[in-house]
Amino acid sequence: MTRKEGKCPRRWVVINTFTLTVTAVCGFLFLWPPERLAPALWRHREPATRVTIAAVGDLLMHMPVVNSARDLQTGGYDFSRIFAPVKPYLKSPDYTVANLETRLAGPSHGYRGFPYFNTPADLARDLRDTGVDLLSTANNHSLDFGWRGIVATLDNLDAAGVAHVGTYRSPGEKTPFLADIRGIKVAFLNYTATTNGLPLPPGKEFAVNLLNPEAVAADARAARRQGADLVAAVLHFGVEYQRHPDEAQRELAARLCTNGVDVIISSHPHVVQPIEKITVTRDGDPHTCVVAYSLGNFISNQRWRYSDSGIILYLHLEKDRTRTRVRGVEFLPLWVQRAQAAGRWQFRVLPVHPMIDPATDIPLTAADKKRMSQVWEELCAHLKKPAQGILPYSEKKPAEETIPLKPAQRQP
Repeated sequence: MTRKEGKCPRRWVVINTFTLTVTAVCGFLFLWPPERLAPALWRHREPATRVTIAAVGDLLMHMPVVNSARDLQTGGYDFSRIFAPVKPYLKSPDYTVANLETRLAGPSHGYRGFPYFNTPADLARDLRDTGVDLLSTANNHSLDFGWRGIVATLDNLDAAGVAHVGTYRSPGEKTPFLADIRGIKVAFLNYTATTNGLPLPPGKEFAVNLLNPEAVAADARAARRQGADLVAAVLHFGVEYQRHPDEAQRELAARLCTNGVDVIISSHPHVVQPIEKITVTRDGDPHTCVVAYSLGNFISNQRWRYSDSGIILYLHLEKDRTRTRVRGVEFLPLWVQRAQAAGRWQFRVLPVHPMIDPATDIPLTAADKKRMSQVWEELCAHLKKPAQGILPYSEKKPAEETIPLKPAQRQP
C-alpha cells in the first residue's frame, strides 16, 4: 500500500505530540522552581542542620583563684589568662554553657570565697571573651548574698553581654530560655536541688528555680509551645565528691526524660560522674536522652584527685525535617594547673589530650605531666562508652561529627 497524499504516518503524530509535551513540561519546570511544585519532596532533599553545643562544670571561684587574676598596678581583675589555654575549645562550638557557682554582687559586699562566694564582675567579661554564651545561675550559692546579690549578678551579666538562666529579677523573666543556634532552637532550663539552707526572699519565691519534677515538666511543655526543637535541663544536684550517681539521681533523670527533657547537663558533686544514654517511654514511644550526671569542676582551688579536673561535654545535634536529635557525644578532659609565680598562685585551665599541646604559659613540671596523664586515663576509663557513641574528643567518626584537634574560631 502507498501512503496517501497529505497524510502523516501515525508514528510521526505520536512523536511530535511527545516532543511538544516534553517541551511544554520543561518550560513549565523552568518557570516554576521545584520547591513550589513539590514542597514536601523538596523539603526532603534539604540537608540536615548540624550544630555543636559545649558545656563545662562549676566555676568555683575560691579566693586564691580570684587573687591570681588581680592586676597589682590597676587593682582590676583579668581572668582571661586562666582560661586562655582552653579558649579555642570553647569558642569553636556553636554554643557554650557553664555553671556560675558564685555571685557577682559587687565590691561593696567584699570579694570572698567559700562559704559565701562573691567574685569581681570582670569574670563575666572574660568568660564571654573565652566563648561562654550562657551561664546557669541556679545553684547552691544562688542566695549567698540574698536578693540584692541575685539582682546585681544578673545586672552584671547583662552588662557583659552574657545570657543567663535559673535566677530572676521578676516573675516575667521566669520563662524558658530559648537559644536559636543556627536554626536549631534549644531550650535551656536550670534548677538547683539546694540553696545551702538559705531561704528564698519573702514575696520573691520566683527568684531561684528550685528542682521540682513537676515544674521541670511544665517548663519543658512551655518550651515546646514556644518552638523548642530540643529541651536541655541544666541541673545542680547529686552528692558532693561521689564519682557515681546515686539512685535518686537516676530516678529523677528518667522521670524528667519521660516528661519532655531530651538532655540533662549537671554539676555540683565537684567530680566528674558518668555520661549515659537512657531510653524511656514518652507518649507511648521509646525516646533516648543523654544524661551527663556531673561535669566536675571547670575552675577551682580544689587540688585533690578527681576534684582538680573536669570535662568539656560536646553534644553534636542534628535537625532534619522530621526530628532533632543528639547525633554524637564527646568529652575533652580538663585539668587545673596551679603554680607559684611572683609570690602568688597562678591558675590555668588546660585541655588534656595526648594529641593536644596544652599551650600554657606556665612551665609544666614532671609532676604536672604525670597528673595530666592520669587525668586522661581515669576520665576515659570513667566515661568512654563506644557502644553508646560516647567517646573522647576527636575519636568519633565520620570527621564531620567531630570538632578538629586544632579548633577554628567560631564564626560571627
